[in-house]
Amino acid sequence: MAGEGSIQSMITILRNNRKLLRKRNPFQRGFGFEKLRKEYRTYAQGKLDSRPLSKRERQAIREKIEAENRKDTIKMTLVAILILIALLGLGIRLYGTFQRNQEFIAQKELASKTEQYLFYINDGDKWLNQQHWHNAIFQYLLAKNIFPNEYDVNYRLIMAYGGKCKFEGSGCTDGSELLAKLRRQFPNSKDLQPLEEMFISKTP
Repeated sequence: MAGEGSIQSMITILRNNRKLLRKRNPFQRGFGFEKLRKEYRTYAQGKLDSRPLSKRERQAIREKIEAENRKDTIKMTLVAILILIALLGLGIRLYGTFQRNQEFIAQKELASKTEQYLFYINDGDKWLNQQHWHNAIFQYLLAKNIFPNEYDVNYRLIMAYGGKCKFEGSGCTDGSELLAKLRRQFPNSKDLQPLEEMFISKTP
């Protein structure tokens, strides 16, 4: 057959090549194709022949590993610092936003309280001018609950108590006590002196 001659020639070529490899280094037994094939089989089976490392090689490997660890540590530290800076910046922005919101809410509440306070004061003044002492006192007390230490509302409340004490004979004690408290808070106020006459004869 025609194929037999070609196969026989290939076999002959492989044998000759094997002989040449063995003849290349006759002083090393097993060196050449057989050794390469053996190493390939060992590698294919997941086994590697390893020789003991010298002290210098072990030191070089150790230094290389330590250098890589230092690089990794530096990288992780830089990343952590960047993340910390970003979080700090975000926290500052959030805190600033929170503070602005709190100030806005406080201003809004103050404006609302002031509006109510002025409404009660104005309404109390109307009742006071009409000598409706009870209604005036009621409105002034509502205003006092909003801003207890305001001079104006306490002064008006004393006048309403004074009118009720003078013309109705009631509320004298409340007015007198409130007047004494206000004088302690504002000892230099000359507007409070004339109000004492409203309670002198009526206070028990």
